[in-house]
Amino acid sequence: MQVPLIEEAKRLGMSSLVTDMNPACVCALLADKFFPLDIFDIAGHLALADTLVAEGICIRGVLAAGIDAPETMARIAQHLRLPGVRPEIAQLVNHKANFRQRLEALGYPVPRYISFSSAQLDELPALAESIGYPLIIKNTDSSGSRGTRIFRSPNIALMREVAQIAIAVSRSGTALIESCWDGTEHTVETLFDINGYFHPCFITDRHFEKAEGYALETGLRHPSALPQITQDTMYALAHSVAKDLGVTVGAAKFDFMVTEEGPRIIEMTVRLSGGFDSQYLVPAATGKAVLKAAILTAIGQPFHESLLVDSVHRVGVTGSLWPMPGRIVAISGVENASSLPGVEQIFFRCSIGDVVQPYVDCTRRVCFIVATGVDEKDAISHLTRAREAITIHVEQDSQ
Repeated sequence: MQVPLIEEAKRLGMSSLVTDMNPACVCALLADKFFPLDIFDIAGHLALADTLVAEGICIRGVLAAGIDAPETMARIAQHLRLPGVRPEIAQLVNHKANFRQRLEALGYPVPRYISFSSAQLDELPALAESIGYPLIIKNTDSSGSRGTRIFRSPNIALMREVAQIAIAVSRSGTALIESCWDGTEHTVETLFDINGYFHPCFITDRHFEKAEGYALETGLRHPSALPQITQDTMYALAHSVAKDLGVTVGAAKFDFMVTEEGPRIIEMTVRLSGGFDSQYLVPAATGKAVLKAAILTAIGQPFHESLLVDSVHRVGVTGSLWPMPGRIVAISGVENASSLPGVEQIFFRCSIGDVVQPYVDCTRRVCFIVATGVDEKDAISHLTRAREAITIHVEQDSQ
């Protein structure tokens, strides 16, 4: 998801300084300068920034797009006196419990929630009774629905198991138990330009499979099929919340649920969306250049509103293949699928020899396919043909 960002920066005549803990990551060879550094290591990034500046490198902007490192981004921007959201805002929205507490104080609707740590696992029955069913257990500051599961009736042993996973993947060492809203889910991407003007960027519909209690995102649809009046209400709510929190520059991205009571905010962050929205799906369906607008904002320059106008007028969808758990021994048909009409991108997260894990969170998808069409039916047809062209051969464990 960082590849288009680097390419856009180069089109704007800039070099890219990229950090990642994995020296063999995809962007290591694409970056003008790459540094093997954990994206959550704030102190390490500040020291690196000082070193680069001392070497005469002019750092013009810092940006997190599609990765959960807005705190690192904000601290570097503040340290170098570059445009960016205040670090305390980035820290707040990156912690689900603290964000809910602030929303509640500001008068916005939030689910009933309780934050807890491993020391409180024995209190789960009482916490669940306090929240009521259906409820959901989730991590407080991680992504990909890891450690997340919906419970519609008591199952304390399983709730304890899920809670332990949620706590383990949360950098804060805590998890959330909260009442479970019911409705459709959507990404709402917005951007405040360098002059503080609010720009609605896009709304994408998110499709989930929740039959087993897991929150598994199975695909996206863009542009949203929601009525325009509902979309306008969501943008207005996003604008209001962002302003009340003090956001004046940069991205404000939200996960929304549209319930019977109206739109509700599930989560917020101050980075661009992941899930291939701003990087591939939205540009393919609409031609919107959200990445370019965000880069220009990060370096303190205005952008023309035409960057956020639909100039393509297609419908885009994403989907995946879901092979049975086991070791991948062969993958075929990808090249053929990639050449089919309407197929925009195919990304594999796994390769031959990798083990497909049970699908308990969104990080375990094997691949992603982006397709477009003149309408939703046409786009889904192209996606279906791509799925049918690809075969993933999995070998089951004989034991």
